[in-house]
Amino acid sequence: DTTSGRWPDPPVPTRADIREASDVISGEGPVTPLIHSPQLSTLFGRNIHLKLESLSPVRSFKFRGALIAMRHIAATEGATSVVYTASTGNHGQGVAHAGSLTGLHTIVYAPENAVEEKLQAMRDLGADVRIHGAHLGESQHKAEMEADASGGVYLEDGESADLMAGASTVLSEVLSSDLDLDTVVVPIGGGNLIAGSLLSRAFDDSGVEIIGVQSTAASAAVESWKLAELVERSCDTFAGGLATTRPGNLALEVMVAYLERALLVDEADLYDGIATMLRSCGIQVEGAAASVIAALNRFGDHIPGDDVALVVTGSWASHSEITQALG
Repeated sequence: DTTSGRWPDPPVPTRADIREASDVISGEGPVTPLIHSPQLSTLFGRNIHLKLESLSPVRSFKFRGALIAMRHIAATEGATSVVYTASTGNHGQGVAHAGSLTGLHTIVYAPENAVEEKLQAMRDLGADVRIHGAHLGESQHKAEMEADASGGVYLEDGESADLMAGASTVLSEVLSSDLDLDTVVVPIGGGNLIAGSLLSRAFDDSGVEIIGVQSTAASAAVESWKLAELVERSCDTFAGGLATTRPGNLALEVMVAYLERALLVDEADLYDGIATMLRSCGIQVEGAAASVIAALNRFGDHIPGDDVALVVTGSWASHSEITQALG
């Protein structure tokens, strides 16, 4: 374990940042539901609760941090600014949606293997989508270079305190429920959501255990956490929400300070998770969201507690992914 109990230094979000983000998100409308699943509870022999970020305005949790970040950019840079970012889909949709609310133009670079449905969803929300690179790291590098060359604003998922503060509101809502939870299981990609969740727990002074899950096909964040230093790893996962070659520096700092346990599941486990959610609950999830089910399927004996919440991060599964999962 690498927990220190010390609140990380800025630019990691402060308690005030988390409180402000919660106020902003709560003012945007109804919170995403937290429901008890009798089917999954029977399957896993404990009370399973689902935080359905798949029912957000952009079908993932990414709208939260994007709204906080874009509001601050609009206030400091002016509403005519161009914001550059990189995404396999969900982050880009969140930024595009927030851009439409704040008057900011968004340009999103996506890797060549991004799912077409997610690319079109970003376009539908107003983003100028450009394809560059074999993986997200190359897309991020291109977006940063173009922002520097044009004088635009570069917003990187994993390196923005605003995005992390927004992501923290997912767990804030879970902890504000009447449930007496033992454990919350959270997917790990670039690290904003797991880091935001850890900060929310610290802010709430909650004793709930948070367990992160990543794929063996994109394991950089978990491996960096284990080593307590940033390392890059190959990224071959089909799950866009887990697809990163390295964690964000800010996210890793929080993970090292506060995360007690992280698990790695295989790609086949993710497909099994998609199938389990569809067959048991009739709920469509994408690969990243399926990681929390995969963790219970594979490591259930190592996940403690009678009351467990799973953060269902998004529902953008392609037709081919669903077909393979059910095959």
